[in-house]
Amino acid sequence: MKRLAVLQKPPRKDQASSDQGSMVVEAALVLPMFMFFIIFLIYIVQMTLISTALQSTVSDTVKTVAAHMYPVSLAVQGNSVGGGAGESGSPSTSHWEIPKLSLADWASNYSDSLPSPVNEWIVQAVASGEEPLQQLKNQTVEAVLDPVVKPMLKPFMPDRLLDYDRIHVSNVHIPNLRSGESPYFGIEVNYALPIRVPFLNKRIVLQAKAQERLWIGDTGEGGGDSGNGDGSETSGGIELLEKPNPAVASKQAKVKVKVEPGTSAQLSVYYKSGQSTAKYLGWETADENGYIDWEWNVGFNTTPGTWLFVVETADGQRMEVPFTVVARSG
Repeated sequence: MKRLAVLQKPPRKDQASSDQGSMVVEAALVLPMFMFFIIFLIYIVQMTLISTALQSTVSDTVKTVAAHMYPVSLAVQGNSVGGGAGESGSPSTSHWEIPKLSLADWASNYSDSLPSPVNEWIVQAVASGEEPLQQLKNQTVEAVLDPVVKPMLKPFMPDRLLDYDRIHVSNVHIPNLRSGESPYFGIEVNYALPIRVPFLNKRIVLQAKAQERLWIGDTGEGGGDSGNGDGSETSGGIELLEKPNPAVASKQAKVKVKVEPGTSAQLSVYYKSGQSTAKYLGWETADENGYIDWEWNVGFNTTPGTWLFVVETADGQRMEVPFTVVARSG
């Protein structure tokens, strides 16, 4: 019995202290990892909110500029034909006339009701007869683009989510108002997040891009297309051989063109939500026969309707083709 009593003695104090010490060590190892995981989740949510706000800001800015570009187009075209209706003795052949006012007087009166900097563009177009936006084509440095384009973004920017100083304009797509070719205005911006990648100390940069067709009526940009009698279409040096007819949501779509052998060409697809980011779109190089194929998956949630795809070569040739998207049956 004495031996049994010896075996059943309670644990000593030093053993209890050892057990408590091991729990403290485990908590010290697990707690930082748990806190890091929670902070990471919070950061992901914040980054998603910033990305959504940035895309919304760029999209609203592009839509506003596109909606107010028609007076600028009238000013450019008015100067290109020799002045306004009030400055010329011959009757205007345009479907829209400016009665009893010169082009300069009309611009000075009308531009006050337009948002900045569109009102300034009208005055510049009337004064010089040139497109003020064309001056940005060869100035892609952020230091040049930021002072011109960033003020357009500010009215649409939510101050609680975005920091104005962290937004930088990286690219601008400029329309050609004089010839009517490529009547699209687009902006691409970068946003540097305030937190860097842990352990790597690298910046995280979000990108947002939006492009909208100008509200300037039919410019005839698709008028250069002509049939070849075999169902194909041509525009400049681009010959369209195959397109979706129609494209079906959640299924593959295919575009095939013929260009000069070895030429690089880009396919861009535009839906209601904007430019598609599907895989297998973008730049491809023609084979020895000049053929290029693109095949991509039309998203399940793509809105049915008539949308646009654009084929553009490295030397500036461009073809815009409408195509139809239908919902998947069954």
